[in-house]
Amino acid sequence: MTGPDLARLEADLVAAALDGAEWPELLAQLACAVGRSVRLLDMTGNLLAASAPTASDPAAGQAARGSTAVAMAALLVGPALGPVLSDALGRADAPVVCRDGWRGHGDPVRMGNRYLGALLIEAVAEESADACACHLVAAAGTALAIVAVRREAHAAARARRVDVVIDDIRHGAIRPAAEFVRVAESFGLDVCIPHAGVVLQYMGTDPGAWAVAWGPIGFPVLREGERAWTLLSGDVPAELARLCNHLAYQLGSPRAVLAAAGPAVPGDPVDPAETAASFRSADAVLALLRTSHERAPDQERTTLLFDELGLERLLLGVPAAKLRAFAERALAGLDPSGVDLLSAYLETDGTLDAVADRLDTQPAKLRRRLPTLVDGLTGADPTTGRLTTLHAAALAHHLTTAATHDT
Repeated sequence: MTGPDLARLEADLVAAALDGAEWPELLAQLACAVGRSVRLLDMTGNLLAASAPTASDPAAGQAARGSTAVAMAALLVGPALGPVLSDALGRADAPVVCRDGWRGHGDPVRMGNRYLGALLIEAVAEESADACACHLVAAAGTALAIVAVRREAHAAARARRVDVVIDDIRHGAIRPAAEFVRVAESFGLDVCIPHAGVVLQYMGTDPGAWAVAWGPIGFPVLREGERAWTLLSGDVPAELARLCNHLAYQLGSPRAVLAAAGPAVPGDPVDPAETAASFRSADAVLALLRTSHERAPDQERTTLLFDELGLERLLLGVPAAKLRAFAERALAGLDPSGVDLLSAYLETDGTLDAVADRLDTQPAKLRRRLPTLVDGLTGADPTTGRLTTLHAAALAHHLTTAATHDT
């Protein structure tokens, strides 16, 4: 094509893009103008869009496919390294061969200071095919970039809406029930069957990896720093296990994430307030799990469900101020280390060795302190009722302390 023809083609493609045309429409328009099929690939060789096969396309009648990352690397770095590259990359001026046998010459398509991918024009026999392809890519690049920017803006806007919806569900802001169901369904959430609020906390040190790990997740998620919230439906324990396994794989460690689920909400009848309460309970359960890890960093458990709790399930329903007052009254001003010692005593068989093992310390260090503490709280009369009260008070202390640290 001549210079004026290319300029007219570029103007037509830009006008179409500004009018709302997507990549397939632009590629079809380009293919019609040059009489050859065209394909748009991303940086790793995945197919983003393709024009309809033409008569000269050897892949006619087959679904268009992308290429390999190696072939894309040769196309992208070839101009800087010269015509002959390594054995792995091959020649820079060789056509890119797609997995379905289609061959094309092309050039990178840029979006400002970064690459969108590469546009490939069907290879022909003439020696000038590569140069021609470069001119066509230059003519189409602006229009393709316009679409890419629009798609990114749309995705970002949708992500923001997802954040708002999850946050509204967490706080019970979407009512009545019919509107709650409609909004949830529009984002792929089913609140008409059993479901629960879920919260996860990243325990690693690479925020970028934490953000990237959520990329392939196919349902709405709200992320704020190291925390993430979502709603799981159906078999919540199994769904949570799958989610945690995925994140562990993405982050390279089974201990990279702590996760907690609130109580299951039946979903029939639908009650937005119950779903919001499930999220609040999930936050409290996560606080318990974090406190447990702080007290025993080597433990393997990284998930905790509300339905797996014992006495804590009842205590979570008590207002924080009343819970704190009960703990202070029953524990008689015991300091945090004393509460940990009492908890270890109540949660083991009470022997010196068992308590020392729970606290990861030497029995000799507790030989005097443990009997003094227990006798002081039970009055040398450790009845079942008194021990139950102390257990509840220790749990209440841990619950209110964890909640305070999380705010």
